[in-house]
This record gives sequence, structure tokens and C-alpha cells, in this order.
Amino acid sequence: MPADEATEVQRHEDMQRRLAEVERRLDKMASDVHAMKGNMAGNTALTQETLAGVDAIKQAIAQLDIPSLREMAEAMNSMKGGVKVLGWLERPAKWVAAIAGAVAALYALWKLK
Repeated sequence: MPADEATEVQRHEDMQRRLAEVERRLDKMASDVHAMKGNMAGNTALTQETLAGVDAIKQAIAQLDIPSLREMAEAMNSMKGGVKVLGWLERPAKWVAAIAGAVAALYALWKLK
């Protein structure tokens, strides 16, 4: 019978060790669940802030006057073309101004005589 008692004692110690391991795992799981709940609350708050921001952006977009913006964009494109044409006219305009200045100077000299 002492062999049975030794086996029972060993089995009891083994069960106690396993029980302690299970309790340690349960404690870790409980702390993990608590941390998850905190993270979930933070995530929910951020999601609500994001949704509020999206709603504000939607309201701002709804207030835009799209036809006026298109007209303004078309006007800007037209102005680009006008600037390009003025750039083309700039080169000959320099020579024309120089020649006109020379002609005016010669005319002024001739008129003074």
C-alpha cells in the first residue's frame, strides 16, 4: 500500500501543479481581455472621431458650388493660353520697341535742326 500512497501523493502533486498552471493562464487571459476592452474603447472613440470628420467633409463638399468652380478652372485655362500668346508677342515686341525708339530719336534730331 505504500506504493499506492506514493503514487497518490505524486498524482496529487501533479494535479496541484497543473491546477496552478491553469490558474496562471486564466489570470493572463483575464488581463489580456481587460487590455482588449481598453483597446476596443479607444478604437471606438477614434472611429467616432473619424466618422464625425467624414461628416464634416461631406457637409463642406455639399456647400461647394461646383459649376462656379468649373467656370473658374476654365477661366484659368484660358488665361494660360493668353499668357502663352503674350510670350510669343514678347519677342517681336522688343525689336519693334527698339526700332520705334530709334526712329523717334532720329525724328527728334531732325526736328531740332
